[in-house]
Amino acid sequence: MLRELPNLTSTNLGSGRNKIFVRGIADSSFNGQLQSTVSQYLGESRLTYSAPDPDLALYDVEKVEVLEGPQGTLYGAGSLGGVIRILPRPPVLGEFSASGTAAMGLTGNSLGGDGAIIANIPVGERAAVRLVGYRIIRPGYIDDLKRGLSDVNRTNVLGVRATVRMEFNNRWSVDVGIVSQDTGSEDGQYTDGGQSSALTRRSFVAQPFDNDYRLVFGTLRAELGFAELVSNTSYNIHPIDTVFDATPPEAQTPILFEEDMRVKLLTHETRISGSTNSGSNWVSGFSFALNSNRIDRFLGPINALTTISNVRSETLDAALFGEATLPLWHNVSLTGGGRLSFFTRFDDFDAVAGDVAAEPTRPEFRFLPTAALSWKPWRGIIGYLRYREGFRPGAQQLTGSGNQIAVSRFEPDTVRALEIGMRFGSEAGSELSGGLSYAYSRWNRVQADLVTSSGFPYVANLGLAQVHYVSANFAWAATSELSLELSGFYTASRLDRPTSELEAKVERNLPNVADSGARLIGRFERWIGSTKITLDGSVGYVGTSYLGVGAPFDISQGDYFDTAIGGRAEFGPWGLSLDIENLLDSRANRFSYGNPFSVAGGNQRTPLRPRSIRIGIDARF
Repeated sequence: MLRELPNLTSTNLGSGRNKIFVRGIADSSFNGQLQSTVSQYLGESRLTYSAPDPDLALYDVEKVEVLEGPQGTLYGAGSLGGVIRILPRPPVLGEFSASGTAAMGLTGNSLGGDGAIIANIPVGERAAVRLVGYRIIRPGYIDDLKRGLSDVNRTNVLGVRATVRMEFNNRWSVDVGIVSQDTGSEDGQYTDGGQSSALTRRSFVAQPFDNDYRLVFGTLRAELGFAELVSNTSYNIHPIDTVFDATPPEAQTPILFEEDMRVKLLTHETRISGSTNSGSNWVSGFSFALNSNRIDRFLGPINALTTISNVRSETLDAALFGEATLPLWHNVSLTGGGRLSFFTRFDDFDAVAGDVAAEPTRPEFRFLPTAALSWKPWRGIIGYLRYREGFRPGAQQLTGSGNQIAVSRFEPDTVRALEIGMRFGSEAGSELSGGLSYAYSRWNRVQADLVTSSGFPYVANLGLAQVHYVSANFAWAATSELSLELSGFYTASRLDRPTSELEAKVERNLPNVADSGARLIGRFERWIGSTKITLDGSVGYVGTSYLGVGAPFDISQGDYFDTAIGGRAEFGPWGLSLDIENLLDSRANRFSYGNPFSVAGGNQRTPLRPRSIRIGIDARF
């Protein structure tokens, strides 16, 4: 997804620990207790609330939708930058099918591989089960010179999905299912050689990471004649364990920092939607999310870790929402809507110095409106102007150390965005298609997960920021066999009214917001006898961004090219494929952070994965 969409960016800490950003709305490089700026869904189920991207493997996926801009009206808090919605293929009644894929991969001199099995099994006339199981081994490529180990950052992914669909008649259906994925990295994927391109570092101990994700869900769909009803309930358990080498430079005894996070999320949404022959459409509904988050932090020698804090929080987010589009005149339509949200939060803190009293919190109401005008002057062309808002609630946190531990509060933040743009070529069979847009976002009281210069996490409001974002994309079906896509963006982001703590900082660009980016993708398909040959390739550029706001974290990153090519030969139900990523074997610094306890020294780099070759075989029955 990151390769296909330049407006989608991510940190590069490793699978299961990254933060994803859309259209220049990026709060910080560091993981912590804040909600992501992007809401993620699998089908109708919300995946996360206050956790990093679980990085679910995209096997047996029908499509992925990326909704840009604040989406607070329909998706609520935590969608400041947008929404990513993964739509898996549903069970198919009355049809048995099976498919599988297996591959061997090579990164540098290290071997890996991946494999998956997919099955669709009918159960009588009114039900079917769809099963997906997979295993991925991503080779390591970082050598630790101090410990004398090679390729330490090997990653293993093991996952399964199962969905049962039951149709009671032509109008009612129920889907129930489970999602499980375990992601484990044996060590961090960063180097510490400054500007050197060597894939090496020196650390006292291993720094493993685990992200285990479990989701159960149920979705009811009903055709009511005049409208469609969708009701979804989901519950996920999401343990995340992180270890960092916290040994000071002058110390000889290794010091570990360990953080154990346990996230539990219960969500429900019921909505009803409909449309008329006149071109109007509407949607309304209610939702709630109950998010429980416990963070336990430990510090000390390897065999004598000491608890330094326990933080527990619960957030209830309930809402009523609605949106409608009405035709006005001459192919002009007006859209309006709003979301009334209710928030309440409970916090509890324990520290080395003893229990720390949290301030009582008061329930909070928030209204998020949306409005838009659209015009279709000719077939396949649409122009639009829209206004949207996004919001994240505030909370409390532990600050200080030792006997100086105290509770502080960070305030809610809001994004207000105005966008103007046009799209063309949306009708089937268009040779040319694409779009152009400009968005201006005003971000008030920017919340950010930060770390102190010594490496310990905290949250702060950075101030008032503005983001100007211009994007364009064009697709050309040159022939029935050859297609080209070109996309790009330009971003100007600035923290123009920083808080008093940041006023003296020289660099005030928002972190992880590249100033520009572009990608060219080509695809060629041809039948040679009974064999279908597919060739594709891409070259992309990601501009310069900065790790953080102000010294010592105003470290530049990005400014690199990313290249990939691939090919596939299809012989009836069988297929053979060859893919090469990072074709030019670039060692560019994609992201300048791997360990918060030594990042302030300015020598850390997170390079692109070296040239990786994958040879695969797939089959369907």
